[in-house]
Amino acid sequence: MRRAALAAGLAAVFAGAAPAAAVEHATADAAGHDAGAPAAAADHTVSLRADARETGYVRLHLHARAGVEVVVQGEGGATRRLTPERANVRLERFARWSCRRRSRTFVATQAGPDGTPVTATAEVRTPSCAKRLALSAPRAVRAGGRKQVELRDRWGIGGIRARVCVRPPGERRHCRRVRLRRAAVSQPLPVDALRPGGYRITARTPYQRLRRAMRAAPRGGRLKVLATGDSMIQIIDSYLQQRIGSGPARVRSDAHISTGISKPSLLDWPAHAMRRARGMRPDVTVMFLGANDGFPMAGAGCCGRAWRLEYARRARGMMRTYARGGRARVYWLLLPAPRGGNFRKVYFAVNAALRRAARGLEDDVRLIDLVEVFTPGWRYRDSMPIGGRTVRVRQSDGVHLNTTGASLAATLVIRAMRRDRILR
Repeated sequence: MRRAALAAGLAAVFAGAAPAAAVEHATADAAGHDAGAPAAAADHTVSLRADARETGYVRLHLHARAGVEVVVQGEGGATRRLTPERANVRLERFARWSCRRRSRTFVATQAGPDGTPVTATAEVRTPSCAKRLALSAPRAVRAGGRKQVELRDRWGIGGIRARVCVRPPGERRHCRRVRLRRAAVSQPLPVDALRPGGYRITARTPYQRLRRAMRAAPRGGRLKVLATGDSMIQIIDSYLQQRIGSGPARVRSDAHISTGISKPSLLDWPAHAMRRARGMRPDVTVMFLGANDGFPMAGAGCCGRAWRLEYARRARGMMRTYARGGRARVYWLLLPAPRGGNFRKVYFAVNAALRRAARGLEDDVRLIDLVEVFTPGWRYRDSMPIGGRTVRVRQSDGVHLNTTGASLAATLVIRAMRRDRILR
């Protein structure tokens, strides 16, 4: 049916029903003499053969009467007229390969000696687009700058679109549409490798999906981890130092006992965070803070809506400071429920404010929910099952984690860092 429709359309074109097209005179120099073209039994015979030997293009081999116009038509309505000076003509790059149509049909029509159209048909099948594109990315780079990834068209003809996505360590995917223009062989794609860790790069078309991995090493060679907060961070920082401090990271402890965001008279945490971020430039900040909070802020007493909003505002500023414009990752631990007293109301309000502060900062901040691990349902417990045994995880004050609990909290932080591809 397709071949018959093309032939019928060509007959109409030859009869003058189609719009006028430019007439191309093929010569041995311009169109190429093809000694291997199909042989014809008589001068009035037209024959056509197609091949896809040249990457990206279809070539036609035409045999027809010299000096008489020939109309060659391909699928999609593309029409070319030519008057060959020789009987055998090779039409180089007559059509481009296509992702949508692999089986291609071409029809050539020429008037016979009696004026009756003589038609010849050729078919060819071109490769699929399953391996058309290539994606190249460096496997290892240095964090802190823009790196180049390249999307290349193996066919070398361009005119194809792809969806390219980059997922930095700890972040969501960032995607954009990329179009290789006609005749474009490759397209450079900039990737901002600001923070250390593993980057995942994908390119997708309806016919193909490519994946590449790129790892950005810390600028100093080892990951700089800052473990900071009030007394709650103590012991946890020691476990972090023990487990990753002697290998892929350098862990620095910055604990300030009895301090809090709501009591700046003892330590102004937003200002302190700015000093630490500028001085140390940590790649990762692990924060555990809030056990000493509950003081009035901006004229609001704890722990109503106004107090939570102010706490969230200050905490959010600290989160952004430690994130250093996307160059670092922040892990902020939520407070597990205490045994009793006024602490329960304060810790609940602190956690609610921290959740509010982290909204929209997911690319830079991950909250480590110790509530679900240690005190699910906001119910305090001294002991919990770990490794098939029930063990004590809290100190006698009903607030702090003991060594076992701190060890578990450090494990949760390290797991999060691995899940975010900050650590291998």
